[in-house]
Amino acid sequence: MIKRTVGLIVLTNTADRGLTAVLQVRGDFNTEKNNQETYRGACQLTVHGSINDGEDETDTLLRETREELGEEFAEIVEAEFNKDQNFVELNRISTDDISVVNFGVIIDESALKEIELNSSTGGSIRLISKSDVDNIRELKKTDRENGVPEDEIVMFPDDIEAVRLAFEKFS
Repeated sequence: MIKRTVGLIVLTNTADRGLTAVLQVRGDFNTEKNNQETYRGACQLTVHGSINDGEDETDTLLRETREELGEEFAEIVEAEFNKDQNFVELNRISTDDISVVNFGVIIDESALKEIELNSSTGGSIRLISKSDVDNIRELKKTDRENGVPEDEIVMFPDDIEAVRLAFEKFS
């Protein structure tokens, strides 16, 4: 059976950095699995998760946003879904094993204060600007167990593509 996932990259305009992407940083410990997190310190899209049976992509995005970033932030994101210019599909990737679709949304900077990271993520939020995108490196197999240095932005290839596309489409 093909694993189906969906991701969301949130962007905002900040006074000091201009257009900025909101990334989630993987923590050290995953409380859902009760084990050390893989790819500790790696960045991922703002929200990412598996599509459950009976869910569509939007349902999954809203559920995952609630689970990972809190109810208040999910309500803000949901309001933007209805504004075509603020919510776009970035990429869709399918292989024999997995189907991934990533979306982008732009929100007001004031909404960031509503983010409440769930303890299960164990991570944090990292803001990057368009100039940071060229410095993102792809995850290596050794990063799975060793983690990544704090001073690097390291992501899965499909996430890197989604971030690049988000900056292109919202610039």
